[in-house]
Amino acid sequence: MSQKHARDRLRADTAERILRAAFERLREHPEAPFSHEVVAEQAGVSARTVYRHFPTQADLVRGVWQQLRDRTGTTWPRTLEAIVPELRALFAQFERNGALTRAMLAAAPRANYARAGSAEGRAAFREALAPLLAGRPPAAQRQLVAQCLAIYSAPFWQLLRERGPLCAGAAADAAVAAMQAVLDAARASVPSPTPPPR
Repeated sequence: MSQKHARDRLRADTAERILRAAFERLREHPEAPFSHEVVAEQAGVSARTVYRHFPTQADLVRGVWQQLRDRTGTTWPRTLEAIVPELRALFAQFERNGALTRAMLAAAPRANYARAGSAEGRAAFREALAPLLAGRPPAAQRQLVAQCLAIYSAPFWQLLRERGPLCAGAAADAAVAAMQAVLDAARASVPSPTPPPR
């Protein structure tokens, strides 16, 4: 193994160790302070090492969000038929990881995660909704994608659970009903194909 390969492997292992510690810290103590120094202590490394791998708190929180998605198997729907079943599965994941999901939502504004995660979600929903987007003006396309993205989200789950206040099953049912209503309305208003000129 070359020295460069060994250094790269050590760097990757250290980053993984830091993220694992940050993830565990948020999972075990969601209300406690979360900083590079706290994560460094949990990971058994120096704060300088954490800063080297994750220069800002935004970088650190984005890394933990990705860990959460990887551990829970969270995905974006890629077909129209997959949207509702994957939404129900997503809400089940939020329930299984409720404290951590809430902690991540609290940390997300510091990480600008909403913007990064939403870009990925918009692309996925544009793909999944392709049959319903065809022929619509760009503004109507953006609106449909935004509606679906808002429902397919941890903030929507939290809103239903805490402000609803709905139990886990009722929150998932409400989200599915909202998504189904949006999709049904979009299906009902699919633009007719323009006839070819004579």
